[in-house]
Amino acid sequence: MGTPSHYRILGLGSHLYEASKIKKLCPDRGLKSLFVGQVVSQMGDSIYMIALMWLVLELTGSKAAMGTVAALSHLPILLFGLLGGVAADVYNRRRVMLAADAMRALVVLVLPLTMLYGTVNLGVIYGVTFVSALGIVFFNPARDAIVPELVPPSQLVKANSLIQSSHFAAMLLGPAVAALLLSAVDLVHLFTINAATFGISFGAILLIRYRPTGRQTAARKSTTGHLGEVVRYVFKERRLRFLLILTAINNFFIMGPAIVGTPIFVREILHQDVTHYAFVESTLGLGMIIGAILVNLAARSLGKGKLLLLGMLFDGVTYAVLYYCGTTMGLAALIAFHALGIPFIIVSRTALIQEWVPTGMQGRIFGLAGMAVVGTTAVSCGAVGFLAESIPINLIFGVFGICATLCGIVGYCYTKLRES
Repeated sequence: MGTPSHYRILGLGSHLYEASKIKKLCPDRGLKSLFVGQVVSQMGDSIYMIALMWLVLELTGSKAAMGTVAALSHLPILLFGLLGGVAADVYNRRRVMLAADAMRALVVLVLPLTMLYGTVNLGVIYGVTFVSALGIVFFNPARDAIVPELVPPSQLVKANSLIQSSHFAAMLLGPAVAALLLSAVDLVHLFTINAATFGISFGAILLIRYRPTGRQTAARKSTTGHLGEVVRYVFKERRLRFLLILTAINNFFIMGPAIVGTPIFVREILHQDVTHYAFVESTLGLGMIIGAILVNLAARSLGKGKLLLLGMLFDGVTYAVLYYCGTTMGLAALIAFHALGIPFIIVSRTALIQEWVPTGMQGRIFGLAGMAVVGTTAVSCGAVGFLAESIPINLIFGVFGICATLCGIVGYCYTKLRES
């Protein structure tokens, strides 16, 4: 059998082969620029989250505090996600992304500065975490809504797979880079590197040649009533409403254990350090890269709805078996296997929204979807952090995995989603 590094190289090589076909999707190279910027900045995000989680554990030793920080990193989307969607529909989507990158770079720099001067505390960490996450509120809806303006409709699944794969590649590379950096530099410099990655993303987005479509321009003529319009639209579109509710429930059972539970699992069940945590996180990225390739192949014979529900079922079942895991290599293998299903959910859900929703309203719907995805992630992270104070983390993985599996079963029973 090959080494973990060997498999990472194979998975990344296949992924880069897919990336080499971007020119066919986007002659003006806008998609390519977006992809490169997202790989770099999300790799920085991956490094940032590893450093942040471990900093809180070292500073406080409190699992509840770590859960609170993880929740705060997602709470802004729950509170302001729809406003971010409105911004993506009303303003130039490229400029919205540029402003978000610049803001996050400046805010993240507060952490290394306070660490170097010995003034860092939980209050500073809470504040930086929350304000930095505000950038995601505005960036992600603009990014997802700009993709249909860069590629033809027939290429949406492939284009979304590529853009979402930037996150998967970052999840592979970020933790590996973090583990290497930690052997040479202090934890503080991981935050500085994260801030620098936003600068690179900013430059990549500047290279996108983009003019808003007529439909989006029309949406700007009236800035009042946007929120009421999207609420009315969701209530009218039953299949979209079902998708958003199912997404929210499923993410509650998946994301808290993933973000808060994994470092606790490594430290308390396996009795290992931050480098082992980084290694396990990199296998998550490896699995997602392979899953992104598989979802492109599966899309040739399965509809978007079936792809989504297959991913949910796979996600839940593979989480439940973590209850029995007791070694680092076992955890890494199971996490990588689990991650195969993640692209099936993310890519198909994004493509369904782009297919169902008019261009002029996509930013707001993606903002609403962000509230369902990341907003419930905030609640899940807080819940898992507090539950882990009294319940073994492997048991939490087992129970939450069973509940996530049930979400896939319920979704499969809804014909309009299954046959989409």
